[in-house]
Amino acid sequence: MFIPEFGRIKSSRCGYRSAIGFQGGESVTRRAIKAPTKAEQTYQRPARGLGCVVCRWRHAAGLQRGISCGPVRIHHWNIGELHGQKQIGQHAVVAMGDHQGIPLPGKNERAMYALFGPSFQEQAREFRMWTLDALPGRGTEAWQACQDQLLQQSAPRDAAA
Repeated sequence: MFIPEFGRIKSSRCGYRSAIGFQGGESVTRRAIKAPTKAEQTYQRPARGLGCVVCRWRHAAGLQRGISCGPVRIHHWNIGELHGQKQIGQHAVVAMGDHQGIPLPGKNERAMYALFGPSFQEQAREFRMWTLDALPGRGTEAWQACQDQLLQQSAPRDAAA
């Protein structure tokens, strides 16, 4: 895509677009979707605090030893559940670690796969097929439903109840 006042637009893996201008080498970063509202941040913060929802599920199912597969990032649903499509919004998110393709220090893709299973970023087709077998529902939507259930279980109990 070419925008005369900015030059070329490059998409990055984290959902941002960088517009690099010709004059003075200035760089402008734009979000692919709007920044989260306070209400959306209130949802995303505890979701991040849970850690990788996929690892939590795999650990509970006895498929891996530890829960943490690395730094957690928020993964946004895409239209049609396909890479490179438009993101739905800040309300449709799942907290993931390595399953977004970020290996732990000193580990390569093969070692991460052996420890934590398929990565949504690196083995997308296999990850999707495994998700269909593991959870009711489809892809990211199913993982968000699992995450919501975990959030409800970990929420402080109401004193009046």
